[in-house]
Amino acid sequence: MDHTLNLFDHLLAEGKRFQSLGRHRDAGQAYARLAGFRDLPAPVAEEAQLRLAEMALKRRRFAQARRHLSAALHHQPDQARYHFLMATAMQADERCDPEQAAEHYRRALELSPDHVRCRCDAGLLALRLGRTDEGLALLREGAERAPDAPEVVGKLVKGLLLAGQVDDARQAIRSALFRNPRAPRIRKLWADFQLQMLRRDRETAEASRDREEGPVLLPFLRLHRETGPEAEGVRQDEGAPLPPPHQPRLLRRSSRRRVQ
Repeated sequence: MDHTLNLFDHLLAEGKRFQSLGRHRDAGQAYARLAGFRDLPAPVAEEAQLRLAEMALKRRRFAQARRHLSAALHHQPDQARYHFLMATAMQADERCDPEQAAEHYRRALELSPDHVRCRCDAGLLALRLGRTDEGLALLREGAERAPDAPEVVGKLVKGLLLAGQVDDARQAIRSALFRNPRAPRIRKLWADFQLQMLRRDRETAEASRDREEGPVLLPFLRLHRETGPEAEGVRQDEGAPLPPPHQPRLLRRSSRRRVQ
């Protein structure tokens, strides 16, 4: 039994070492081998499934990530992180029901109310599902908990723009920029917002101009079949055969010498 436990510990440590070195393929093989044992201790099996899920999420293999997260939730159904990762894997996959992802977000927030990223992602999903008030409330709560985090401010601004509240989005960036005038990521948010507003104004102006001008009809020239001054330079030559090809000059000279 001790020999088996040592094997489990060795495979887990080996997988962690490969993962820290960026050798994700070797790490995945170690974790998969570890998860294949039937008599694996619950804590070791849980960690192996979690690490396999995280690696699958990074490679955007969402179905595989959900399978590993389901196994991890089987060991720890009240783990907020597992519910958050499950919601992330579901939201990123168009084949999944977004309502199920929202349910995992709710469960994660019940277990860990201070999870700011989870709160912001849940708010954006609520906005996409048409629950505007709920989504904005979640985003504003996340911004209150981390007012100077660029990622949180960016998600708040994105949600406000989705809800059509442009002035509030502008004010949110200005407030963050006032508190952190030298933060490069906050300054980039402000620059991106200004560029987005310029594009929106230009598209609105072009659409308005197109509606005012209406469709453009191109004139077509009509050819007159009459001859004389009304033809205005239109030629109507009769059909004639093409002229024969020109003979080279050398051939012409040689034929003249023979005649002489």
